[in-house]
Amino acid sequence: MTSDEQNTAFQGQFLVSMPDLQDGVFDSSVVLICEHGDTGAMGFIVNKATEFSVQEIFEQLGLEVATALDPEIPVMTGGPVEPQRGFLLTNAPLSDDAVEVLDGLYLASSPDVLPLSVDALNQGDAIFVLGYSGWSEGQLEQEMQANAWLNVPWDADVIFQIPTADRQRAALAQLGIDPIQLSQGVGHA
Repeated sequence: MTSDEQNTAFQGQFLVSMPDLQDGVFDSSVVLICEHGDTGAMGFIVNKATEFSVQEIFEQLGLEVATALDPEIPVMTGGPVEPQRGFLLTNAPLSDDAVEVLDGLYLASSPDVLPLSVDALNQGDAIFVLGYSGWSEGQLEQEMQANAWLNVPWDADVIFQIPTADRQRAALAQLGIDPIQLSQGVGHA
C-alpha cells in the first residue's frame, strides 16, 4: 500500500466500534468517514439520535418550514467536535452549498440549505447531525491497530433506509457479522 493509499484508506468506510471501546460517545457507534488524509480524519456518527427532533431545531432557528417536518425525525449526534454545529447529509445535492464528500453523499453546513431540506428529511433522503468526529494525524491508524474499530465499506442504504437503532447491525451484516459475535479483548495469531 502506498503512502497516499494508506492516508485515505478509511475514507468512504463505516467504522463500527468494537466492544472494548467504552468511550461514551463512541460506544456502540457507527461512524461514516468522509475524509481521511495526511492531517487526520473526519466523519459522522450515523446511528445515535439525540433527544431532539429536527423540527425542534428548525423551530429554534426560527425557520417557518419547521411545521412541514415530521416531528419524529431525530437529530443525530455526529460526534464530540463542535456539537453545536449542524450538518446535513443527503443522497442528492440540495443546493450549490452542498459538497459531494463521497460518491452519492452530499454534505451541507450552511443554514441556507435547511429550508430546502424538508422534503429530503421527511422522505428519509437526509439526516441532520450535530457535531462531527475528528482524528488528528495518525490517531485513527493507531486506533485501528489497537482493534478499537472494524471498518466496513459505506452503503447509503444503511444511513437513509435503515432505522437508526438497526444501523450497526446492518453495517456489520455486510461482513456477515452479528454484533453479538464481537468479543472484547484483542487476539493475535
